Amino acid sequence: MSGTAGVVALVLLLAGLPIPFVIGLAALAGLQAGGLPLALAVQRMFAAQDSFQLMAIPLFILAGALMNAGGLSERLVALAEALVGRLRGGLNHVNILSNVFFSGISGSAAADASAVGSILIPAMERAGYRRELAAAVTAAASLIGPIVPPSIPMILYGVQAEVSIARLFLAGAVPGLLLAAAQMATAAWVARREGLVAGRKGNLSEILRALRGAIWAAFMPVLILGGILGGVFTPTEAAAAAVAWALLVGAFVHRELTLARIGQALAEAALTTGIVMLMLATTEILAWILARDQIPQRLAMAVAGMDVPPWVVLLLVNVALLLVGIPLEPAPALVLLVPVLMPLVQRIGVDPVHFGVIMVLNLVIGLVTPPVGASIFVVSAISRVPLGSMAKAMVPFLVASLVVLLLVTYVPALSLWLPSLARGG
Repeated sequence: MSGTAGVVALVLLLAGLPIPFVIGLAALAGLQAGGLPLALAVQRMFAAQDSFQLMAIPLFILAGALMNAGGLSERLVALAEALVGRLRGGLNHVNILSNVFFSGISGSAAADASAVGSILIPAMERAGYRRELAAAVTAAASLIGPIVPPSIPMILYGVQAEVSIARLFLAGAVPGLLLAAAQMATAAWVARREGLVAGRKGNLSEILRALRGAIWAAFMPVLILGGILGGVFTPTEAAAAAVAWALLVGAFVHRELTLARIGQALAEAALTTGIVMLMLATTEILAWILARDQIPQRLAMAVAGMDVPPWVVLLLVNVALLLVGIPLEPAPALVLLVPVLMPLVQRIGVDPVHFGVIMVLNLVIGLVTPPVGASIFVVSAISRVPLGSMAKAMVPFLVASLVVLLLVTYVPALSLWLPSLARGG
């Protein structure tokens, strides 16, 4: 069954079908080849979404859409500009720092790329930055979103691997900030190479003014993580609290969230949620076929039979995940691969929380890898920059991201330090 599904998936992918349809049709072909009833597909699609924790995904997506509609996004960008806009190539740094702020709210790379890009790419172009560079920085910086909590891919991994989502959120904080630091260092090097000048130096009063404007938006990550770690609510309830906060602040504090804008945010969130959940549902059928054919167990036994140390196994897993992340978005890749890889990493003694960060970081790098990365499509549409031109400008940022990936892979403390503090050591 797995072989038939794989061949059909490859043919449909080369034909250019959307990923959810590729996966769904390939899974149906696999069921048909195995002589199994197609009604099983409906059962597995329903089972894939029958989870209270997965309700956090549409709620976090809606919270991000409401923030954009309610004016919170612009205030976070203004704060970032006040803090780092004076550096050489300052708008590059503003772009990256804005994604750090957004990552604690939307949890989605595509959402962050859309929100930040629509504001900063035109501003960078007006300031004399090459449009290709502006687009590349925006796309590369959007990788931070799915790593720093809250993170939609972390929720999916936690559900599949049966790992604490709260611990996964904490585990992503340090690697996410390390990724931001690496990209800012790269941005500084690119700015010097391209002869970009320093921005205007802001004074303390401007920074305080920007901080006052953004304080309500900046409180949302505190609300989410503080509530989860304090035992006030679950990650799903935290997502609902984020929606309520975005509504209240946008409507009654900033007074920019009108009924029309709420309707637009609901429509945008519904569309994004539909795409994500359809991918989850169709991928579950294929994951079930792989499990029935005992592909995870066979892979684990094959690698276990290789006379190589654990660090080589992790390197091979990284390479495989990077390749998978090119055609597949994180959601279907996680549903497919977590059951396959967990027996393997458990055999070599890798902590499942640590592996969650490794896996998510690998797969989100695929979001900015041509030809099918979701974030580069979003940024290309906003900036009107061809994918080829953007990909060339992104090379230094991708190299920096891969360096961080290697550090996270081979230094487990980067991921496990904060979760260990939360558990009391």
